Amino acid sequence: MKDVHVDDLLVDHVRGDLDVAERDRVGAHLAVCAECRATRERFAALLTELARTVPAPPPIHWGAYRAELRERLARRRGQAGPVWRWLVQPAPALVAAALVVALVVAGLPGTPPGPGVPDPLALDNTILASRLDMIARLDVVQRLDLLEDFNVINELDQLPEPSKS
Repeated sequence: MKDVHVDDLLVDHVRGDLDVAERDRVGAHLAVCAECRATRERFAALLTELARTVPAPPPIHWGAYRAELRERLARRRGQAGPVWRWLVQPAPALVAAALVVALVVAGLPGTPPGPGVPDPLALDNTILASRLDMIARLDVVQRLDLLEDFNVINELDQLPEPSKS
């Protein structure tokens, strides 16, 4: 079986970022594959050259950073006066409370539906009025175990009369 090249792992191998099992597998492959060894050496040379050309980061001056931070905080405090801050801070809570109140009022039972919205109770009464023939056979309906059996419900008129004993 032909060994698979490990090109995608060579940079990590040069940098030492592989776990032990991968490092051993790549090392075993490099021992037998001259092409991958040459590619690894080119990657190592390239990384060394890149490391030489990267400028060093500037030192951090913590005193200047703290002074700039204090200045920004002072400017922020100076923009909003105490009265303005008192008015702005509770605004989100007031908006949220008003929204909750509106949702509760809209969802209260017994609130009349808006114009053009049918009343569900009137619709139920209409459906019940159209099925008054079921009341004549109430004794049969009360004996049904499963009201989901719509075929039986639809054929109530054809059911035999119950025997009176």
